[in-house]
Amino acid sequence: MRECKVKIKKPKEEECLELRKRLQKARYQVLEDGENWLGIAQAIEAVGKAIAKKDKYKSGLGNLKKELQQLVKKCHPTTGQGQYEAEEGPFETTFKNLLEEVKEARNDEAHTGVAARSAARIAVVVGIYLEDTLMAASGADKDVKAYIQEEVVRAYTWQRLGECRRLMLTHSFSYLPVQIKNEIKNEWKMLSDADLAEYLVVKGPDARKETVEEAIKNGLNSEDAVEVKPTYCKRKALKEMEGKAAVVINEKKELLGIVTPFDLL
Repeated sequence: MRECKVKIKKPKEEECLELRKRLQKARYQVLEDGENWLGIAQAIEAVGKAIAKKDKYKSGLGNLKKELQQLVKKCHPTTGQGQYEAEEGPFETTFKNLLEEVKEARNDEAHTGVAARSAARIAVVVGIYLEDTLMAASGADKDVKAYIQEEVVRAYTWQRLGECRRLMLTHSFSYLPVQIKNEIKNEWKMLSDADLAEYLVVKGPDARKETVEEAIKNGLNSEDAVEVKPTYCKRKALKEMEGKAAVVINEKKELLGIVTPFDLL
């Protein structure tokens, strides 16, 4: 990969973060459907197109490989420090080889079954390399605001427990934020899968028909949500979170998003 000497455009902070979020969203989609790898392949191509210094170029990942390699070489937080990937050889060579495999799979007609799942695993790894690279290039990697999951899946007090259960199972979530309004103040709570499972086991299947508000009054446990601000640095946020998910709120207590230790990894 050292022979790669193409010039690239370094995206601005906002574009870096948007491209990273697209890669992240595509990665989550692969987790839901192991054969849904085209989305992440297209997200990888989008990064290449954003940094390519060309007025016109042929479409396809193969025509953007050098630009992507140069971006990783230039901006990834661990390149240039003599670091190696475990059992996979030099860092840059690993990325180059994996990217080549994604390109080959992109050109292959076998987009289902075992071939698609294998391609998805490789594309996810390439996507993670680029996510880290874009975050480092953005210069915003120390603040919580860059990691917020803005497409918030939350519970409402009027929702039935059966719907909350479905949301958790669909998205593989362990927590759902819910805002409890009372005469004194509005409080954010976290409804956990453990507490919901215990409540449904004790109360029986009919409890799924209860609303969140009714269930809390009937004994469903809900934890006080950890609240962090978008301006918090990662270290401060992780200290406040103590290993749990947190809601990101503004001064008006409005929900901006959710952040978990997984997001800050």
